[in-house]
Amino acid sequence: MHCQHKTVEMGKHDINLILSINLGLDLSEIKCRMDKVADINFQCNTRLTALHTAVMQNNLEVVSMLLERGADMTLLPLSKSWKNEIECPLLMAFKQGESHEEMQLLLLRALSGMRRDKFDRVALSNIKRVTQYAMMYSTVRVFLEAKQMSSEALVLNSAGFNPLMFTIIRVGLFGEDVVKCVKILDKVLEIVDKDSSMSWERFGTDPIQKNSRSVYTGATGLGMMVFHVIADRKKRCTQYEQYVETRNRGKVMFSQNISPTDPHYDALIEHQMQRDAVQKSFYDKNLEILAYFGNEFVPCLFAKMLAPMRIALGMSTHRRLGIHDDCRVGNLNGDLMNFIFNELVRGLITFAAGYKHLLC
Repeated sequence: MHCQHKTVEMGKHDINLILSINLGLDLSEIKCRMDKVADINFQCNTRLTALHTAVMQNNLEVVSMLLERGADMTLLPLSKSWKNEIECPLLMAFKQGESHEEMQLLLLRALSGMRRDKFDRVALSNIKRVTQYAMMYSTVRVFLEAKQMSSEALVLNSAGFNPLMFTIIRVGLFGEDVVKCVKILDKVLEIVDKDSSMSWERFGTDPIQKNSRSVYTGATGLGMMVFHVIADRKKRCTQYEQYVETRNRGKVMFSQNISPTDPHYDALIEHQMQRDAVQKSFYDKNLEILAYFGNEFVPCLFAKMLAPMRIALGMSTHRRLGIHDDCRVGNLNGDLMNFIFNELVRGLITFAAGYKHLLC
């Protein structure tokens, strides 16, 4: 009986700590309650820990204290009915966006000091998402630090999406607002300016699963955009056009079978108009996003991908580096090289299929 009472008291203090963080109480009061907890990783009924709560509140001081006491930033908020394998405190911080930049850096720096053997398989899987989330949701500064941390302390997922591919697929297939798409992909272009290597990386399936093959296998991020994302967006346009044709036929049948004096006539017309307006809105937004992808993002990313090749050609025309007889490009001048690269970018826009062998 005494042990049961002690357990209740422990749970009460653990919950009080979570509540105090959620309510934004004074730091000294939170510290006092923290000193009384039995389990720093205690999960309340919603399966959130104190660290989850402090991350959501963007409370850097409390997060620092929790980490010092062993709070687990990879712990998942498991519920009885739904297993959420992503929203650990670490990834939750990234999904909060740019407003949580300092929080993201705090967690990254704490993570960089931990050994890999400290984490289980699920935790490692989520840690490998960090650079993807950093590019998608955070700032250039955070992404570069996350990428450096990943290359030094943790192994990136070699058989899957790199951050560029992840962002292109997420924004490309699921983005609904052109302004938000532009904001994220402009950041992507800025990152590629600083590190163009990922733009030439190709998607590979898991070598352990020999029979597994994805539609993206062998594709670069730009290849995914041009030959999968844009193709999917164009398909949506076709589906809308088919919807309009079907609706026009339906209007004729409707007018033939339902009289304006029917008591349900006005309600049915209103419902159809609302549905048409929603479909038209999706279509218009899709056209806007398609135009941005095709006219701005794709040529800009391709030009940045060509930049290392342009540098290599420039080096080969140098009178010392390119003086060897076998270096045929040594005869090219700057104007001719500019012409070649401008034609490559123009060619991708006007005849994408001709570049499939290069990008996929």
